[in-house]
Amino acid sequence: MSTDRPTSEPSLVDSLESSLAEIPKAGRPDALHQVFYGFYTRVAIIDRTIFELAAWAKSDAATLSDGTGPLAEALRDNSLAVGQELFASRMRAMSAMGYISKRLISLLNGAPAPRFTLTHAIAFDQSLGTMRTYDLSVIGEHPELPYDPLTYDPHEP
Repeated sequence: MSTDRPTSEPSLVDSLESSLAEIPKAGRPDALHQVFYGFYTRVAIIDRTIFELAAWAKSDAATLSDGTGPLAEALRDNSLAVGQELFASRMRAMSAMGYISKRLISLLNGAPAPRFTLTHAIAFDQSLGTMRTYDLSVIGEHPELPYDPLTYDPHEP
């Protein structure tokens, strides 16, 4: 029997710092910008999933179980549990975005941001019920998600 203990997953901070160490200093701000919008995309996917889960819970779930009895209750309870897990995942992604934003600001140390190579981001457009891309150079194009890696604070509305 082996006495080796399973290794834990590296933290975001450890993983990010290890990756950044392999990138030339001049490329690190751009790399952080890309990672920030990678998490931004994760939030978009979670938002769409929550939107679809809510729509399903209102329509199909009620008809599957005739809206009453133990099956309906189980569907509601499980939909709520999945929704809570998704929301927790969203909060973790937003927290990661906050860390990456602070790391990017620290890395720039007051210098102006370089021209980033990533030009578009993906967001969930709830009014259309679809994912879409938008141009990062058009400020305010997606006002309900005003996430800018140089000003992002997950604690601000």
